[in-house]
Amino acid sequence: MLSTQPRSVFSEEHTQFRDTMRRFFKDEVEPNIKEWEKAGGFDPGLFKKAAQYGLLQAGIPAEYGGMGGDFIHHTILHEEHGYSTGGASLGVGLCIDGSSYLILAGGTEEQKKEWLPRYASGETIAEAAFTEPQSGSDVAGFRTFARRDGSDYIVNGSKTWISNGSMLTLLPTIVRTELPNGKTTLACLLIDAKSKGVTLGNRIETLHRGCAVEGEVFFNDVRVPADRLLGGQEGSGFKQAMGVINDMRIAEAARFLAASELAFDLTVEYVRNRKAFGQTIFEFQNTQFTLADIKAELTVLRAYIDRCLANSLRGPTDPIEGSIAKLKSSETEFSVMDRCLQLHGGMGYAHEMAISKMWTLARVHRIYLGTSEIHRLAIGRSI
Repeated sequence: MLSTQPRSVFSEEHTQFRDTMRRFFKDEVEPNIKEWEKAGGFDPGLFKKAAQYGLLQAGIPAEYGGMGGDFIHHTILHEEHGYSTGGASLGVGLCIDGSSYLILAGGTEEQKKEWLPRYASGETIAEAAFTEPQSGSDVAGFRTFARRDGSDYIVNGSKTWISNGSMLTLLPTIVRTELPNGKTTLACLLIDAKSKGVTLGNRIETLHRGCAVEGEVFFNDVRVPADRLLGGQEGSGFKQAMGVINDMRIAEAARFLAASELAFDLTVEYVRNRKAFGQTIFEFQNTQFTLADIKAELTVLRAYIDRCLANSLRGPTDPIEGSIAKLKSSETEFSVMDRCLQLHGGMGYAHEMAISKMWTLARVHRIYLGTSEIHRLAIGRSI
């Protein structure tokens, strides 16, 4: 269903970029998945290979090492990641580019020139460190603290659910700082993952048994130069982060939808070939009705996501639009995965089948980037 032909929001240039991205996943990712799963993680060199294809930071201006594309280019990475059977095993995988857009949106000129070219080349692998063990969606509960000490900040605390933890080189981290009036505020520090006092913790074993890695990070008296304060200004960290998170919700919604479309395509192929009681599973009316419902749901959701993408080119993402996209795409994805797995029968439960990994991965999408309940609250308050 995920056509490489231009949809109304995509130009010919976007289509060519998509073709390259799809070829990358087919040639560089899918043949290696079984090996990476046995190793317990994918090869960090995948980022540099993606850079060689010109795929990293496609939406970053050329003067900072990017392709000079737009938000649509960035979203195509997420869509093709979702539409690849290898992407289901990678988890978030290559889709951790939100931290670079955080620097683009809120960084000083010096920070952009220092870090963005490294992102584009695959030299820097970064993941935004926001969530804490005792506080996820509730940012008011963040406790990781940065105390000013001369020309440095001293950071203490911990973060969790850090994707690709062991291979990271940079951690844009939301910290709490104290203002002159004694009140605290949130800021974002660009913390070198190799700094003294930074410990990348053990891998978190999850329901999803692919080659994705999630872990914790601990900060123990970590000294961070003050010029690593994003934007050079305290008090703006949360605003900077939320602006980018709204955009990421749209891009990730596109990934969830693409994964749903892949599940649909794999299931159609499976039921057309699998026989039971003297006929293919596809010939049963129940199967056709189930697939008809899925196709209708995905077609309607595709129209909404494409509208969101078109709107993103005109200005900042509307937070409620982002919440609707994230809520409906993640809830629809899990429902689609569950029905598709059911149509695979017992084989759908086997780890060797892509639908099995897609089902387990889809479950967390209703939680991260804001739980479904948080988005319902936000949407409800906007009414």
